[in-house]
Amino acid sequence: MQLNIKGIAVQVDDNQIASIVLQHFTGNGISVIPRVDLHSINVPPLGSIWTGQGGIFTGLVRGRDGQPDYLVITGSEIDQTTWEKAKSAAAALEIDGHKDFSLPFRAEQALQFANVPELFEKEWYWSCEQLAAYPDYAWMQHFRYGTQNNNLKSNAYRARAVRRLIIQ
Repeated sequence: MQLNIKGIAVQVDDNQIASIVLQHFTGNGISVIPRVDLHSINVPPLGSIWTGQGGIFTGLVRGRDGQPDYLVITGSEIDQTTWEKAKSAAAALEIDGHKDFSLPFRAEQALQFANVPELFEKEWYWSCEQLAAYPDYAWMQHFRYGTQNNNLKSNAYRARAVRRLIIQ
């Protein structure tokens, strides 16, 4: 994509734009979101380990703000901790050679509750999303009841990292 900024033409790769958008929402500095062609890969059944991809295939999510749709892979669980520490722990994960993990968006958590609830304790789990009106609060998903709510980021809850594969 070519952008014109103050009269200067700048060429920006679509992967970079997607990464910037995701970084804006998650704040964890993912450098590149991998892209996949669904016709050239063998996607496993929902809830199955996706060999070489760092976790369990969780499903398909509609792209945010006009971005491409993507596949979600649920990775490791993070012990009860504060929101900031959970974000850092997710970003530090490396599984199957992949280092692009983060906390999930609320929509991804709803998908996890629908498709792979057996991966979760029946408790609250942090999302990557802050509560816009109150910067000391972040959103969470409860995996017993399926509800979403928010709480102080300084409280300790579970978390589960995810990674995303953009569909091209």
